[in-house]
Amino acid sequence: MGKSKIINTATCDARCVTEDSLAGFDNITINSALLIVGERSKELLNQYPVTMNVATIVEVPDGQDIAVKSINGKGEIGPDADGTGVLLMVNGKVVITDGSREAVKNYYRIMVNGKVLMPKSYEGQFSNLQVNGKAEYYPDGATILKTDTRIDDLFISRAANSLYYCSGNLFFLDTGIDAEAIASKGFRFAAKKVVVAESLTNRLVSMIDEEAKIVEVPDGTRLIDDDLELKMKTIKKYGPKLCVTGDVSIKDAEALASLEYLFADGTVSVNKELEDAFDEIESVYDELRIIDPNLGYITDRPIVKVGAVMLRKYPSGVRVEDCAKVTLSKDLTPDDIMEKLHIEDCAVVTCTKEQEEAVSMISEDVARIKITGQNPEDEEDEMVAGTFGSFLGKLKDTQMINAVEYKM
Repeated sequence: MGKSKIINTATCDARCVTEDSLAGFDNITINSALLIVGERSKELLNQYPVTMNVATIVEVPDGQDIAVKSINGKGEIGPDADGTGVLLMVNGKVVITDGSREAVKNYYRIMVNGKVLMPKSYEGQFSNLQVNGKAEYYPDGATILKTDTRIDDLFISRAANSLYYCSGNLFFLDTGIDAEAIASKGFRFAAKKVVVAESLTNRLVSMIDEEAKIVEVPDGTRLIDDDLELKMKTIKKYGPKLCVTGDVSIKDAEALASLEYLFADGTVSVNKELEDAFDEIESVYDELRIIDPNLGYITDRPIVKVGAVMLRKYPSGVRVEDCAKVTLSKDLTPDDIMEKLHIEDCAVVTCTKEQEEAVSMISEDVARIKITGQNPEDEEDEMVAGTFGSFLGKLKDTQMINAVEYKM
C-alpha cells in the first residue's frame, strides 16, 4: 500500500495547497466540517487522489485576502466587531448583540454549527450568515439573561434596563418580591418559559411577553438549579415543594412520601415500585421514565457488547440507548433478542446473519445493522475516538493529522 495522508479537522484551509504537497501521496483523505478553497487550489485537489468528507465547502476568489477565525464554544458579535475580510466559523453558540447589524454585514461570511441568537428585527437580514442548527430571536433592545434566571429583589434593585430576555426559564418564586417596584420601573420579560408562584401571577402577568409559557407553582416552592437525586436531606434543606432545572431521580420512598410538589425542567426517573406513590404527587416535567430494577439500562457508551450472561442477569431484559457501537454475542438466539433486548438511538449494531431479522425488529433509530463476516475489513472498530484509530493502526506509511484547524 502506498503513502497516505488523513486530515481530521474542523476547518481545513486548502487555499495555499501546492502540487508538491499533493504529489507525495497515493491517497489523501480530508475529514472536515469546513473546507476552504480557491479556484486554483480546487483544480489541484481534483487532479490528485483526494477524498473529501466535508460538510461545507467555501470557495474564496484567488487573490482575495480572507482571514479565517474560529470560535469553539460560545462567542459574541458586538457593534465594535471588525469582521472585514474575515470568514468566521463558530462551533457552538454565538450571540449577536443589539446594534450590531452593520458589524455582521462586514464579515465575509459567518458559518455557525450550533445556535445563533440575534434581535428579532435582524431575521432574514444577512446573506453572509449560514446557520447549521438553530436561529433564535430576542426582542430588540432586550438584555439577555443566562438560560435559567431567578428574579428577586436583588435583581430588581440592580436592573438597569426595562426589557429582559431569557432563552430558557425565568423563575419568580419569591412571594415577598416587590411587585410594585417591578411595575413602577416598567419592566418586561420575555422567555421560553416563566415559572411563577401562584400568588404572584396576577401581579406579574402583564409584564410577561404573551409568547412565553407560564407555569404556576405553589407558593413556597424552592429552586434547585441542578440535577437532583431526591433524598430526605433534600426535603429538610429545601422543603416539600421543589422546582428543579434539570433531571430528577427518585429512589427513596421516604423522601417521596414527604414531597408535595415537583417541577422538573427535564426527565423524572422513578423506581417502578414507587410509580403509584409518585402519581399522587402534583408534578410538571418534560418526560417520565419508570425504572425497573430488573431491567438493565445501558446508555452513552462508545462500545457495548451484549451477551447471554447479561440478559440472564436482568429478568425484564436490557435496553441499550445512545451508544456508538453495539456488538451482539453469537450465543444470543433470535428468541433471546426478541424477548429481552431493545436497542434505540445507536449508530451501529453488529450481529450475525441469523440474528439480523430479530435485531431489525427490536431496533429503533439505528443507523446501521452490520453483519459479522460479510466484510472482513469492517471488523475493526472504526469508530474509536472518531479517528478510525484501530483501522489506521494497520496501515503503514500513513500520515494522520488531528487538529481543530489545519492549513494545507
